[in-house]
Amino acid sequence: MFWDNVSLPNAWAIVTLTGLLFILSRYVSPSVESLEPPLLRPRVPLVGHIISMFSEGGGFYVRLFKERRMPICALPMLNGKVYIINSPDLIQSALKNNDISFDPFLVEFSKAMWGLSQNAGDLISDKEYLKTGLSIIQSTLMGEPLHRLNLSALTRLMTYLNPIRPGEELDAPDVFIWLRDILTDATATALFGAKNPLTVDKAHLMWTFDKQSMFVALGVPSFITKKAINARREINNLLLTYYESGSELKDGVSDIIRDRVKFLRSTGFTDDDLAHMETLLPWVGVTNTAPTLFWLFVHVLTNPHYLSRVRTEIEEIIIITNGSDGKTATFDVRKLEKCCPFLHACYQESLRHYLHSIGNRRVMEDTKVQDAQGRSYLLKKGFNIQWAPSVTHFIDEIWGPDANTFKPERFLDVSVQDEKKRRGSQLSFGGGKHLCPGRKFAFTEILGFVGVVALSFEAEGLSLPKSRDPGVGVGPRMPDWGGFDPGFRLRRREGWEDVTWVFQE
Repeated sequence: MFWDNVSLPNAWAIVTLTGLLFILSRYVSPSVESLEPPLLRPRVPLVGHIISMFSEGGGFYVRLFKERRMPICALPMLNGKVYIINSPDLIQSALKNNDISFDPFLVEFSKAMWGLSQNAGDLISDKEYLKTGLSIIQSTLMGEPLHRLNLSALTRLMTYLNPIRPGEELDAPDVFIWLRDILTDATATALFGAKNPLTVDKAHLMWTFDKQSMFVALGVPSFITKKAINARREINNLLLTYYESGSELKDGVSDIIRDRVKFLRSTGFTDDDLAHMETLLPWVGVTNTAPTLFWLFVHVLTNPHYLSRVRTEIEEIIIITNGSDGKTATFDVRKLEKCCPFLHACYQESLRHYLHSIGNRRVMEDTKVQDAQGRSYLLKKGFNIQWAPSVTHFIDEIWGPDANTFKPERFLDVSVQDEKKRRGSQLSFGGGKHLCPGRKFAFTEILGFVGVVALSFEAEGLSLPKSRDPGVGVGPRMPDWGGFDPGFRLRRREGWEDVTWVFQE
């Protein structure tokens, strides 16, 4: 037993400390009004929920929901509290409420996350900055600017596939790392153009930073986050050279980079400020997208039934032409959403199963949220709200008794009744006015790449691993290989040996 290994003085210290925490909690625990969500106290007063949140990651929210099945609750933490919403109705009510905002997190986390100077930190605290900055992101990730970005990313990805000749194989010792790194390179190239400083050999820096990014954002001491800080410094140096040389003005640079740099310079950002702040764009562009690409890739390519259906869909929307050097396959990726329902369904099921970024908002004024039955709950000013897709994505009453099964067919021929039940429960890309503006870019980049590989290549030695919770602050579930080999080989499919892939302008 645990106590058998604890010395008497230490045992008394533990008992005494626990007793003090219980006594202290009576005086410093937050009060809860009758109309607020019920208080769910931790086993260890004051700090129990904090310890569990960091030790269990996303599993913390799942455990709480399974134990209590509460639509909403308040968790006491030190002398404050956090509201946890599990009901999709209440989440949607919160997203529509003007007194509940994500903006404070944009400012508070950005300063530490990107290591901003005092100058940059002051500038992004301005409400007009937030409004204009987000407007630029949204406007440059739709219509023709989005299509150009898609074409650039996919064209770059093809530089890893088109050179594979008949009789040759691409041998990747780890499929996740291979996909992660080439996607990082392709996304960064689409953003920064031909002078992209985050080339494939530098891609690992973004992922080293990402592992501890939440701790960096929370201001955890640098001796704990040393690896992340060092990786971020290297990225900053690469971007500083890019901005000092005016590379954002070159041909092929995305609208989002060019327009944001123009705006940020006009507000007083220096080259060094840009090198820190704009690390944001490649980071948000790949850290959720790459794991989602991985899961879709392995599910489609390890399941013969899925693979056959995807091949049929993709073959129907490409045009093959003959030339002196072989065949050219022209792919119009604008047809993906409407003409590839099964591939789209596989993508949606991958999001449901594996992309579980915690939603965060702050209550700006005392307000109420209400569910579909008319029950309302008071939320007090100054406290944070969280919700977990790892809960809402697997509620049996919404997704059925097979909610834990990977089943793309659940997204095909959905009834009006089921669609209504699901509305607001799938939260991989957030919601409300902060619904991820890059979701359509991710959709095309992921489905376009998987479609090309599925139709014209054979994957050998590829395994479908289990998934693991990545820990606090990280959204996507990661592969847990166990006894499986993470490597695989890619070779041309018979009949597609001399095909070069291009994309419709």
